[in-house]
Amino acid sequence: MLARLCAAEQTRSMTQPPTQARASTSDLVVRIVGAVLTLFFAVPFLLFAWVALRSRFSWTSGDVHGYGMIFGTLIALVAGLLVMLVAPLVLPSRLRAKGYLISALGYVVVGVGLVAAWFTA
Repeated sequence: MLARLCAAEQTRSMTQPPTQARASTSDLVVRIVGAVLTLFFAVPFLLFAWVALRSRFSWTSGDVHGYGMIFGTLIALVAGLLVMLVAPLVLPSRLRAKGYLISALGYVVVGVGLVAAWFTA
């Protein structure tokens, strides 16, 4: 009797599609696309943030007028916003809400730091 119940639980319906396999496949595709987009947006963000901070804190700056700091900060803020939006896609779907929260807080901290470095120069 117990063997029959276990066998009945293991069989699947021929009329219902396997939703678990589709959900995991679509989740994997979203995670891969999220990783590619995160890398695509994170590289310019890091480069322009580095330009802005190097212009601000360098002893011998080749950026006499501060254009590297100004445009580096502005472009880094835009690229950082894009990173903030796509980085949580790398996480499993059950953790994305928490990922968006952490990503948004990180963006605010880095954004305030970049703007503070710009206005205190």
